[in-house]
Amino acid sequence: MLAIIDSRSTKQAINNLNKYVTDVYAFQTNGITGNSISGHPDIFIYQYKNQLVVAPNAPVELFVFFENHNIAYLKGKRDVGHELDNSVQYNCLSTSQFLFHKSGYTDSAILEINKDKEFIHLPQAYTRCSLVHLSKDNYLTSDRGVEKVLLQRGFCCFYFNPEEITIQDHKNGFIGGAVGICGKRIFFNGNIELHTDGHRLKEHLLNIGFDIINLSDEYLYDGGCIFFVNRR
Repeated sequence: MLAIIDSRSTKQAINNLNKYVTDVYAFQTNGITGNSISGHPDIFIYQYKNQLVVAPNAPVELFVFFENHNIAYLKGKRDVGHELDNSVQYNCLSTSQFLFHKSGYTDSAILEINKDKEFIHLPQAYTRCSLVHLSKDNYLTSDRGVEKVLLQRGFCCFYFNPEEITIQDHKNGFIGGAVGICGKRIFFNGNIELHTDGHRLKEHLLNIGFDIINLSDEYLYDGGCIFFVNRR
């Protein structure tokens, strides 16, 4: 198992993540998109299980990492840029039945491999940043608009206040960008228990069978998710 994480995560978080995987890629870009999301893997990578779709203008070093570790991936159709419409096309969330995103923003390569799934339109184009699929019909979000849609569809949706989630250049980040899931382990980029909502979320996660791993002693950091990937 390998992991991808924002290079601007704390040294403690990256070192602790290394204890659970064979290699960690510290993701970073320069000048491709806005600074706040420039180190966010979920801006450049779509993932569902072992399916990866990667922006064509992702760092060369990332493709080298994939090749060296024999990780399968597809290249997307559109480059990531600085505007909303070209910085969200890979930031969608998929399950076995559904593809969640804001209509009109998804890269065509992702739509093609998910053509047999139901597309669920959400009001938030930064979907993967804002939404976590925990298990079956159980979700976690820090966006009230996303929560409303999921509850209307009959899903269980835990709302987590985004205040106190740090991010570069903005007042607060999103919960999706501060976590990664590997099996029944949920990894937090920071310490969930420092957050005002932390103990409530911790109880919820324990109740549905998750092991909680806090990667550092800092407040939660939205680094664009932690990705866990397998070799072919």
